[in-house]
Formats: sequence, C-alpha cells, structure tokens
Amino acid sequence: MSDTNGSQEADKTVFSVSETTHRALGRLLILKVGGTLTVRLTPHEAHTLALAMVAVRDGKSAETELFMSPIASDAIFVAPVGANGITVETPGGAQALDWNTVGQLAAVLSPAAVAK
Repeated sequence: MSDTNGSQEADKTVFSVSETTHRALGRLLILKVGGTLTVRLTPHEAHTLALAMVAVRDGKSAETELFMSPIASDAIFVAPVGANGITVETPGGAQALDWNTVGQLAAVLSPAAVAK
C-alpha cells in the first residue's frame, strides 16, 4: 500500500497510512496523524477504528470520543467527537479532521468499513 494523504489545505498533510510486516503479528497499518502521532494497527484494529469513525460521522453512534490502544503500538489513538468532525490528540497538539477527512481516513484504514 502506498502512502495516502488527506488534507484540509493543499499544503498541509493531515494523515498518512502505510504498511509494514511485524514478525509475530503479521501485516500492520501505520497511521500517522499531524506529523507527530504514529500508531501501528492490525488489520482488525484498523477495521474497528474505521467502523467507529463512519458510525460517528453518519450519526449512527452517539460516542463522544474514539479511543484505541493498539496491540502493536506504544501510542494510543484518542479523538474527541465534535459537531464538525473529530480532533485527534497528538504529541504535537490537537489535529482537527472534518467529516470529509474522517471518511477518507476510514476508507484507507478499511475499505470494507465504508462500503455501502
């Protein structure tokens, strides 16, 4: 998988997703947000996170925060949900993702999660 970028502004990278292989866990997706947060996700974790993103985006979930502590990562994914999208907490500060960008990220993490 090549890097996939979403952006709110043409010159500002919001996220990237790439792949790696872990010797014990197998295929992992590497999610980078705002240049300072790197989270390694198993395909199942990526799918679960994508489903949660789509559910809050589409108003099917009343969750106020998305949280994941992936098995293969030292970092955690924390993102409060707001009216206009989610705000991912990163070491470099909060990174706002509007609903369009949330959908793009969910589709990259797990195309099956956003299939209609």
